[in-house]
Order: sequence, then C-alpha cells, then structure tokens
Amino acid sequence: MELHINAHNAIRLFILLAFIVLGVTYGLLVPPFENLDEVEHFEVVRYIAATGRLPVHGRPDGERYHYRQEASQPPLYHLLAAGLVRLASLPTEPPTLRPNPRVACGPHVANLYDNRAVLYHNPNAEAFPWRGALLTLHVLRLWSTLLQVGTVIGSYALARRAFPRSPTVALLAMSIVAFNPQFIFVASDVSNDNLVTPLAVGALYLLLRIWQDGPTAGSVAGVGLLTGLAGLAKLSGWLLLPLALLVLAAQTVTGRIPRRTLLLSALLLIAIPALTSAWWFWRNWRLYGDLTALTPMLALVGRRDSPIHPLYETRLMFLSFWGQIPCSFYPAAFYVPYAVLVTWGFLGLGSAWRRLRTGERAAVGLFTLWFALVLVAWLRWDILTPAPGGRLLFPALPAVAALLALGIGAGYRRPVVCLLFVLAVVALFILSAFFSPPRRYPASAAVSPEHPLDARLGDSIHLRGYDLALDTRPLALDTTLYWQSAAPLAEDYVLALQLISPRPGDTTLRLNYNSWPGRGNYPTSAWRPGELIADRYRLSLDDPSDHPTQAWNLALALYRQETGERLPVYLDDRPAGDMLIVEMMRVPGRSPDCPAAARLTPAPDFAAAVALTHAWVVTDTAGGTLSLCWESRRPLSDDYTVFVHLLDGDGNLIATGDGPPMGGAFPTSLWQPGDVILDVHHLTGTLTSAQIAVGLYRPSDGERLPAFLDGQPVADASVTVWP
Repeated sequence: MELHINAHNAIRLFILLAFIVLGVTYGLLVPPFENLDEVEHFEVVRYIAATGRLPVHGRPDGERYHYRQEASQPPLYHLLAAGLVRLASLPTEPPTLRPNPRVACGPHVANLYDNRAVLYHNPNAEAFPWRGALLTLHVLRLWSTLLQVGTVIGSYALARRAFPRSPTVALLAMSIVAFNPQFIFVASDVSNDNLVTPLAVGALYLLLRIWQDGPTAGSVAGVGLLTGLAGLAKLSGWLLLPLALLVLAAQTVTGRIPRRTLLLSALLLIAIPALTSAWWFWRNWRLYGDLTALTPMLALVGRRDSPIHPLYETRLMFLSFWGQIPCSFYPAAFYVPYAVLVTWGFLGLGSAWRRLRTGERAAVGLFTLWFALVLVAWLRWDILTPAPGGRLLFPALPAVAALLALGIGAGYRRPVVCLLFVLAVVALFILSAFFSPPRRYPASAAVSPEHPLDARLGDSIHLRGYDLALDTRPLALDTTLYWQSAAPLAEDYVLALQLISPRPGDTTLRLNYNSWPGRGNYPTSAWRPGELIADRYRLSLDDPSDHPTQAWNLALALYRQETGERLPVYLDDRPAGDMLIVEMMRVPGRSPDCPAAARLTPAPDFAAAVALTHAWVVTDTAGGTLSLCWESRRPLSDDYTVFVHLLDGDGNLIATGDGPPMGGAFPTSLWQPGDVILDVHHLTGTLTSAQIAVGLYRPSDGERLPAFLDGQPVADASVTVWP
C-alpha cells in the first residue's frame, strides 16, 4: 500500500515538474510577442507600470502603447503584473515591434513550416541575456507559467475530492490539463487567461465542498471572493456567480439547507464580488456608458458580419482547444489522439455513471453545468465577433479534464498520462520547426555542401553551395542553402525560390516561394558577417496530377520587398543575370494519355533505352503537328535531340521539325525507366503525300541513337512513323 502511495505521489510530482519545464521551454521557444494577443496584454501592463493608471480607449496614449482592444479587459492580471514590474524594477521601455511583411498566414499555406512570425526577429539580439522590454517580457511569461501551476494543482485536488475512490482519475485529470499543448502555450503567454483559470478552479473546488459538506460562512465568502477576483481578471469569471447560486438553490430544493441559509448565503455570495468589482463597473459606465466595456472592444475587433457556421466553428474550437500555432494549426494527424480521448472519455461516462455514488454524481453534474455555462458564453461571444479559439473554454478545462478522466477505464489511465506527456513534447518539437532560426556555423567550421558553389548576390552575399533532395511521398522539395555574408547588411532581402519550366519562352511556375531567409526567422539584416548559415526549406509541391512528369529549373533570387528589384548574380565573379539557376531536376507528375489508335506495333526501340510507343499527326493549313509518345526503359547519360524529317515520295528531305523532347522541358538524361513523355513537334508544308521519319541524335557530334524494329536494326536509325 505504501509503495502504491509513493508511486502515486511520484507521478503527481512528475506531472507538475514536467508542466513547469514545458511551460518555461515554450516561453523560451516562442519568439517575443508572438503569443496570443501578447503584444496588447504586455502593453497594458507596461502602461500601468509606467503611468500608474489604467488605459482608456480613444486617448492619445493608445498610439504609443499598442494595447488596442485589451484596454477593455478587466485589469486584475495587468495590475498584478505591473506591480511585479515595479517591484522588480523591470524596464518599461517600449518593445521593438516591426511587422514581418512576408508572414504566411491562412489555410493556403498551412502545410508550410515557415514564416509564421508576425514580427521581425533577430535571434542574435533576442538571445539571453535579455535586456529592456525582452527582459520584462520573459519575466512576465515565467510569472504566467507559475500562475498556471495553481490550475494544474487545483485540477488534481478538484478531481481527487470529486472521486475519492479513484485516485488515478485525479492523476489523469491533472495530466489532461498540464499536458494540453494549447494550455502550455497560453501558460507561456502574457495574458489574463493565466489568472482567471486558477481562480476559477479554486472557486469550483469550494463549490464542490459546499455541495458535499454544506455551506459555511467561510466557504461561501471564499467563493464570493474568488468569483469577484476572477471577474476582475476576465469577464468569463463572472459565470461562477450563477453557478454558485444554482448550487445553493439545489441544496435548498433537496432539503439540505433551509431557505434562510440560502438567502443569507446568496446575499453574501453576491455582496462580496460586487464590493470587489463595483469600482470597475462604475469606471466603465462613466467612460463608455457600458458596464462591461465590451462596446469599445467590439468596435476595435469588429462584429461578425456573416452567419455562424456551427460545424466549421466547432472544428476550429476543438483544434484550438488542444493546440494552435500562430497563423496555423498542428498537422491534422496530431489531433487524432485527442479526438479519441474526448470520444472515449465522454462515451465512457455512461458506464462510469452506474458505479458512482450520490456525491460523485453530484460532482459530475456540477462539472457538466460549469462546462455548459462556459460553452454558452463562448458561443455568444463567437456570435458577436469571430472568436472560435478553444482557449476561451479554459476556465472549464479542469472540470472537463475530470469528466474525461472518469470516463476512461481505470486500467488505461496511467498509460494515457504517458501518452499525453509524449504528445506535449512532440508539440514542442513541431513548434520549434516554425520558429527556430537556421543553423549557423563560424566561418572556420568544416561544413561541406553536397553541391559546392561560388555564387555572389549583390556586393557581399555569397551562396557557398546547396543540398537538394526530392521526396515523392508526399511530393516535397527539400533543399538547404549555405549562405555567407562578407559584411553587415542594412536591408532585409526577400528570398524567392522557384521551379521554372526550362522550355524557352515558357514562364510556367511549379513552385513560387517567397520569404525572408530562415523560413522567415532570420532576416538578412540580422546576419553576422562571416557566419555560415545552413538555410533549410522543405516545400510541398502541388498535386502531381496537375503537371506532367518533366524537368524544372530550381532558381533563386534575392530582391527588395518594396520595389521587387533583384540583386545581381555573379558566378565565379562573372555577371549571370538577376536569378540563379541552381539545378535542373526531374519532378514526377502525371503520365500523358496516348491514344490507343496511335499505338505503333511493333514499337521502335532505340538502343534498348527508349521505345517509341505512339505517333499521330494532326494537319492544319500551315502544315501540322506530330505527336510522339516515348517510353523510357533505361537511363541515358546524354541529352538527345529528336529529329523529325518530312520526306517526299523519293525520300528527299522537304522539311524538319527537330527539337529536344517537350521543347526542352524534359532532357533525356533526366528520364527514368517507366517515364512516358508526350513530345509534340510542329511541321510546315504539305503533308498529304509525304512521309515522316523520326529518331534521336546527340547534338554535340550528330551521332544517332541506334534504332531497332522487331529486333532488327533500322537503316540510318530513322523510323518512319507516318503514314
């Protein structure tokens, strides 16, 4: 028994310490002011610390302090944070907030792990030791994490009191809260969410105790005080008041307390938070004619101008409840375990209900009612203004966690604790893929690119080489560029990476990616002279069925954001235009449709490497087009040109339509066995009484690729394909 208790306590301690470590790590990993509404909340704190006053909408100070809509927020979190800033003599200087013009937000770039930072960041300047606003920010982030330690501990205590016969319910409930990636993300944020949640779980614990043991003056006063403080932290905290009144009313209905006790308790319950918060409501009324100050907030964030879509909003709420990255979400597969957890937990409640005692059922009812109140409040707010963020449900997170933990079978609870911890760590690594700058090496480091290069862009930016790979499942380009700057750079150049058709005159793009280097995390003005930067990109390509299999030129350029002017390119110190062709590469796509009626039987064979499977002619007034379908059977080391000869009845050459396959879009040296190439050649002249012969030759010396028909060599390696 003692061993079991020690193991239980060890797991509880592990969950708590792991949460603290994860929260601090998230706070270090997320770039400054990139967390949810962090700039605005930080600016409210800074304004209070610097001026000793609360911010007001419509005042000139709003131009210097970027608190925007958060000036409407109940101020308790910000007052406490400002007090900490003053007590610790932290800097109150304004932060550097420079927008990132290349930020990639929206569903159309959801598969790209890059450029999610809304602001400019210099990893060298933002590194420890911090100074100025960065120091204040990181102290406040740590303070927020420590506040949420109260939520984690409170979640355990709440579930332990609700279901005393099942200790593992408390452990799992604690881990559902502590290892929720979105909760950790919020806990590393400067935000009033980090005060309302621990206050709410404290009030919920006291309400559960009131239900189990009956009200006392102390417990009712405690709920009233926590409600008032929670309401001063965030308006959703006021939902505790109707919940508490319902608990007292239910006890009266069931005969557990007399009406006189109900009346006195209700008066106490209302009076304490009213006295605590009356000044705030009176201030709002005087300033805005609105007790809650929501009117000026909605004027800034904007009201919803379209009907709500329940399924879409619910999906976004679910995803952001478990994990949301600024401007994006985690990969879809990441949410599958959470969908299973929620389904399992809530379905399992039906089975668990039959085994519960009366007091435990009351706890389930209390938690369900609290979640319902928070959910309705979220829905009302989402109807007013688009706000599907799942974090708005976090005041009910401890209650939801207890319900889910109860519904999961006892034998699975500890393994699920381990799984949740692993998922939180995985989320941390995924998050780092969005915000980590590229690897950097000193100039003396032994770094060897797969493809060394001596290219210079502009006066001082050098491309020392690159690595290149093409993954086919899913189709993605994986490249690393090795940059080096010989001097400090004053400008932030945009990197353009493109896959361009190599066919002369064809401007088709397979890929057009534009970003600050480092996937947006290492602008050129932050580069240190001499350091070698391994700048890696993994870029998903569009649906392979949209393009045929062919070659594409991987090209890059650096250009000015404002004008689009590209830096000149030099190869071995010789001018090479304003775009660098890094490499021509084969990119798989769809196979062309070759008509069965045009099949050649037997198919001519060229050096056992290429078969000509189909040929057909379409005539017009100017002549016509010859379409050929080639099938690669063995790699070729050289690039061959297709000759197309139009011959008269005596075999004399009338016209030619020679050219590389696909007009130069797919050189033969890149063909792989199984590739089918649709190759179209244009002919001029009269085709009615002519013959067409084709073959392949090497342009450098004119040597033709030997041709065979049904195993027999063809004279001059020239195959007649029409008529």
